[in-house]
Amino acid sequence: MIAVAVDGFAGSGKSSLVKLLAEKLGNDFKVLDTGAIFRGFAYAYKNQKLGEMNEENIKKFLKKVSLSIEFIKNEQHVIVGGEDVTDFLRTSEIGELSSKISCFEEVRSKYLVIAQNFAAGHNVIMEGRDIGTIVIPNADVKIFLTADEKVRAKRRYDELKLKDKKITLKKVLADLQERDRIDQNKGKYSLQITKESVVVDNTNMDLEQTADYCYDIITNAIGHNLVTNITIDGYVCSGKSTIAKALAKHLGYSVFDTGAIYRGVACAFDYMKLDENKINEKYIDKFAEQINLSIDFIDGLEHVFVNGIDYTAGLRTEHISELSAKVSPFMSIRNKVLKLQRDYAKDHNIVMEGRDIGSFVLPNAKYKFFCTADEKVRAKRRYEQQKAMGNNVTFAEVLKELRERDYADVHREHGALTTTPTSIIIDTTNQSLEESVAFCLSKMK
Repeated sequence: MIAVAVDGFAGSGKSSLVKLLAEKLGNDFKVLDTGAIFRGFAYAYKNQKLGEMNEENIKKFLKKVSLSIEFIKNEQHVIVGGEDVTDFLRTSEIGELSSKISCFEEVRSKYLVIAQNFAAGHNVIMEGRDIGTIVIPNADVKIFLTADEKVRAKRRYDELKLKDKKITLKKVLADLQERDRIDQNKGKYSLQITKESVVVDNTNMDLEQTADYCYDIITNAIGHNLVTNITIDGYVCSGKSTIAKALAKHLGYSVFDTGAIYRGVACAFDYMKLDENKINEKYIDKFAEQINLSIDFIDGLEHVFVNGIDYTAGLRTEHISELSAKVSPFMSIRNKVLKLQRDYAKDHNIVMEGRDIGSFVLPNAKYKFFCTADEKVRAKRRYEQQKAMGNNVTFAEVLKELRERDYADVHREHGALTTTPTSIIIDTTNQSLEESVAFCLSKMK
């Protein structure tokens, strides 16, 4: 897991920055707004009406309080006593109380459990005051965000005046100066720059400029692509397609359907009125020189474009399936598709399924799964598919065809079906789709 710590002064733009950075970094990066946790505790304390904030009252408070973090549509929500209090946490009063309550060791202990457990299970960006010093001291990247205090006060004023019409810039500046004083004088929890911190002064930068600057810091420090590629190879009817779709949906990734690309190529061949009877290496090589392949995801569905024409609607006909099988073995076509696969995988979180994805197409994929199942179980699945489509076949015929397909897939000259030393085997013989996805997720964790 990758951890990025963003510490800095109040009003320097930490909260907005980490949200934008998480979007830019991708890879399912999560943002944990640690300040919101303390604000949640402050809000709960205020509502319990315990009076002066002291050790005795804090102990009483912590025995009663129940606080948790939930992510709803990728947005962090603070839950206190079963109530979502997120919308009530950004007032100046709660900000002042949170700064005070965060000084108590018992409160910080509860907070640290929440924050560190979160960091252990996610690619995470955290922002606060002591993230790089206390919460995740081994963070891969530490950024310290600052700006001129008058600029920070103006930013905070513009934010607060939307909720409090009586607020003044003078009052906001005074509160911010007091907050700075408190934040820098909290002992080991004080706001401070570590020797690993990269200081970013955004006095004269807007949010986008700050995010771009910090993105370069992070990617240069980590030194590798932050996207996650997952490959799922396996035997026919082992469940790899349905597992790929379900796993991608759970993770919020895209499913790269390689077979659809080859069908798109077949559609273009058909559209260009080329002659199937002339198919040979020279004929296909000339055809390959005339086509450009691309894909786009529209409403979550992969669309296949050849020379700018969207062929998605015509990919699933029997004719195109048969034609795809004829043109796909040629290396000039395979190399075109391979380039598209690898280029897309460089910049996107994807699940890609096929026959040689983990062994050849994406050999450096972060997770490689290989689906298998008893051949009779797979044949029964294919038989039921054929019957559902109204095809008059026998189980024996389907089993024979499946065995022939297995042999061909394993003994192909190019792109043979094979496992790698890092492949994780998924045996779906007696496993439901839900169980298979849960298995994949457990291995990824």
